[in-house]
Amino acid sequence: MVVTERAFERQHFGGPATGEGLWRFADVMLPVGARSRVTLWEGDTPLLSSRALARDVGVGELLIKDESRNPTGTFKDRCVAVAASVAVEIGAPGLVCASTGNAGASTAAYAARAGLPAVILIPAQTPPSKMAQALTYGAQLVAVEGDYSDAWRLARMAAETLGYVNTTTTYVSPYSAEGSRPVAYELHEQLPQPPDWIVVPCGAGALLAGIHDAYGDLRAAGLIDRTPRMLAVQPAGCAPIVRAFEEGAERVSAWPEAPSTRVGSLADPLTGYEREGDLTLDAVRASGGAGIAVPDDETMAAVRRLGSRAGVFAEPGGAIGLAAVERAVAAGVIAADATVVCCVTGNGLKDPFAAVPDVEPPVLAAERDALMQWLSHAHGTGVK
Repeated sequence: MVVTERAFERQHFGGPATGEGLWRFADVMLPVGARSRVTLWEGDTPLLSSRALARDVGVGELLIKDESRNPTGTFKDRCVAVAASVAVEIGAPGLVCASTGNAGASTAAYAARAGLPAVILIPAQTPPSKMAQALTYGAQLVAVEGDYSDAWRLARMAAETLGYVNTTTTYVSPYSAEGSRPVAYELHEQLPQPPDWIVVPCGAGALLAGIHDAYGDLRAAGLIDRTPRMLAVQPAGCAPIVRAFEEGAERVSAWPEAPSTRVGSLADPLTGYEREGDLTLDAVRASGGAGIAVPDDETMAAVRRLGSRAGVFAEPGGAIGLAAVERAVAAGVIAADATVVCCVTGNGLKDPFAAVPDVEPPVLAAERDALMQWLSHAHGTGVK
């Protein structure tokens, strides 16, 4: 059920959000009928410009494609909406996925919407805060000894055994890249010209490949005359795709040790399915792009910077792209006059205390003078 030919017309683009979200592009991209669609109004996420962040990281224009506005707070809602709709269309008995948290929450929500059971396989070290959403939606969570790759393997086996649709948001689900295509279509509506760079946090990287492929469709249709360069971003403690790019390797190898990163949503070592990383690596290279690995301390600083400078609350895996832009500019990879789109892929409420130090607010007497004295001392307000 994968779309192999796409007929684009100009009337597909340029209109306001209609309430259909990504489904307004269904006739050019999605492999399900209207009656089977399972939706919570995913897609149509905003593109926010930030002059402050552009100055901070040293680019001409920085824009945030805020995927945290999707129904469960993550871009994965796009992928899972398509997969759940396919499950309804073919009469599958349920959904199953491997997840570090976000895909599990999304799968649970769309399964509930569709009236289907959901089984979520998570690494045993997944923090409780990442499980709460999926449990609230009524899914069955199973903790797996090992890392994400172990959960990935069991999810694939479960899907084959039970006949469930596998909503794992790597390439093991053909709907991961497919459901990501509307990010590019929406950007085409939101920007008069393609950006110079699109920055994408990557586990296996299906989001990056989907965006890249969709821009290729737009160019083939004569709607644009160039495509953006793609920047793949991974945490330094688990960066198999970036390492392959940096080493000039033809193929991606699995991360050789246990992931060592606080950016859990991107901690995918690709063990046993390294060829999925090749698809992302190929897309990066085809775009003339690059890969950047970011240390955790810089990612946590980016979480705080996104919040304090742009009013966007992102989880570490969503904020990592901002730190990567700063690194890429310093390395001469991204030019100082570039227009850059950062995909913020997950909401900060997914991991709310990741980048916040243990600070207790001051306790004051409930009196005006006490407040004014503190404000004057702390902020130099001069209020009397």
